[in-house]
Amino acid sequence: MTSVHGAAAGRVRWGMLALISLGIIALTLNWFDVATAFPLIGAQFNVGLGPLSFLISLYIVGYGLTHIPGGMLATSVGMKRTLVLGLLVQGLAGIMSGLSASYAELAFFRVVSGVGGSVFVAVGTAAVVVWFREKDVTLALGITGGAAFSAGAAFALYVWLYVQRATSWHASLILAGVFELLVMLVIIAAFHLPEGGQSPGGARFDRAALRTVLSSRDLWVYGVALFGGYGAYFTTEQLFSEYVTLTRHLDPSTGGLLSALIGLAGIPGSLLGGYYADRSRNLRVFVVGPLLAVAALLALIPVVPTRALWALGIGIGFFLIFGFAAWLAVPARVCDIGHQYIGTAAGLMLTLAAVGGFFIPIIFGHLVAHTSFDTGWVFLAIVSAGFAVLGLAGRNPAPGT
Repeated sequence: MTSVHGAAAGRVRWGMLALISLGIIALTLNWFDVATAFPLIGAQFNVGLGPLSFLISLYIVGYGLTHIPGGMLATSVGMKRTLVLGLLVQGLAGIMSGLSASYAELAFFRVVSGVGGSVFVAVGTAAVVVWFREKDVTLALGITGGAAFSAGAAFALYVWLYVQRATSWHASLILAGVFELLVMLVIIAAFHLPEGGQSPGGARFDRAALRTVLSSRDLWVYGVALFGGYGAYFTTEQLFSEYVTLTRHLDPSTGGLLSALIGLAGIPGSLLGGYYADRSRNLRVFVVGPLLAVAALLALIPVVPTRALWALGIGIGFFLIFGFAAWLAVPARVCDIGHQYIGTAAGLMLTLAAVGGFFIPIIFGHLVAHTSFDTGWVFLAIVSAGFAVLGLAGRNPAPGT
């Protein structure tokens, strides 16, 4: 009888993981779909690469600012309610982005979209830890934060290009927002926490415990280590198609496919990274090593022949998400933080990384506009490697974790 109950519980936790993963796919679709529309947005609103790359940073503004408040909100009102709120805000912002009649309106709703996405991803990470803390937590986090994230980004950067062509860039953003609201309804109907998990109404808010979480040394070390790679990844994934179209003279469809492959490469990267990191206590090497590999691949972009860009793009997507799976497990495995504060802990790390996600695309766009794409790629390589080595100061999980 015990084995039957254990098997049923196992099926349920993987079902809950599938629900969170579906939410992550909706989140990344509404994050990256605007990049597919960059040429049309630029033409309609008469803006160049600088303002378009700024839209990437504006999303990160909302995304970075609300990770920690999202985790705190989940502690107070419950994980499920907070997950639903995040999907609702981003879904509505996606619809309003499609209805935007000016660059200023679109810019505003990109910030709002980031707010909703931020709340969902921080609390979604905590929900995964609640279900998987005893076993396979790094693999599970890799599936949501890596595979599902990458699938949604690839879907936005390639498949959504055809939705856009069949309708318009306005309609494509609206449809993505509607999809996220439908996912929200699925979460409302089916998501729940295990027995002993956080109650629907949340938990008592302990300020002393919160201060302990926010002052955790390893959260800060690992959060800063991703600063460069995080910004470089999002810059590359959303602007690589512009580069290969303008500089390497490939057609836009090929450029979109190349960008999508950067995202899709994260699916095997996350599964392999999560699987092997779960079986190792040297979590640090699983974080720092892949970031250094990403930096090396970025540095090669200006000098390789065009046909080699496929391998570099796939490698960048694979290694970044390979390491990201281990990185997401730091609050649970290195810091051993209680489940009610995992959302806040993950939020702190994501906020630190998001600072890079905000500034690096802006600097990249400025460098490209005043020099060349080649200079921009070298800059991304340097900041990725420079911040990655700071992660060597991070600790590994204690024995038995």
